[in-house]
Amino acid sequence: MSALLLALMVIVPARAGDPALPLLRLLAADSLPPPYLMRGGEGAEPEGLAIAMCRKVAALLGYATTVRVAPPKRVPELMRSGEADMLCHVAPEWYAYPDDLWFGRRLYSADIVFIARTQANPVCDDCPVPAELATVIGYEYGDRVGQAFARGTTQRRDVRSEENVFRLVQHGRIDYGVVSEYTFHYFTRDQHDLAIKGYAARSHITVAVPRNGPISEAELKVASAAIRLPEDIAPEYWPYLGLQAQP
Repeated sequence: MSALLLALMVIVPARAGDPALPLLRLLAADSLPPPYLMRGGEGAEPEGLAIAMCRKVAALLGYATTVRVAPPKRVPELMRSGEADMLCHVAPEWYAYPDDLWFGRRLYSADIVFIARTQANPVCDDCPVPAELATVIGYEYGDRVGQAFARGTTQRRDVRSEENVFRLVQHGRIDYGVVSEYTFHYFTRDQHDLAIKGYAARSHITVAVPRNGPISEAELKVASAAIRLPEDIAPEYWPYLGLQAQP
């Protein structure tokens, strides 16, 4: 067993603001919807599934944390300039400059789904992608949807966040949108006007660090591989990952 793995196994989990530990600056896109990102009150740091997972990895590495959010298009700039040390909720295929970062092991997977009102036609695997989709500025949605955009058979209607995609479809301003399945389940807890109409892609979510930062690729991969679900996240997030409490 490597010295690195042994060291990570004996780390006492760090508190977010523990002054005795070195500080790691976490960064998340402010377009992330609940349950991934949830804003606290004035002066409070953001919370949510993305932040919780990022903090867990940082704790295994022996860091206290602080959290910053920024628009998606600013995220690469902040990572490149050294203004952030770890990026939360990312997949290599999403990121504009993947060669800038070391990516951790998969933390969990997220299906990207087509949503529409319940009476709308399904988007089967062999069906054409709808002619217009509500999308988030700067987001990519896998080969199937990306090819439809490239061919010009599908037009994007970009908005600021997945919550805005959901609201556009909910209020009938567009027929179809694409969101994370977890986002869909979060916003449909108390209503049944919308439904999942098909699956666009699957992404494997992790965290990432700058290649010129304080954390090595090996350290990040060992720490992220050590995460265990559901016990390593708060129970309130379990339903959004399709998880149940352990007996």
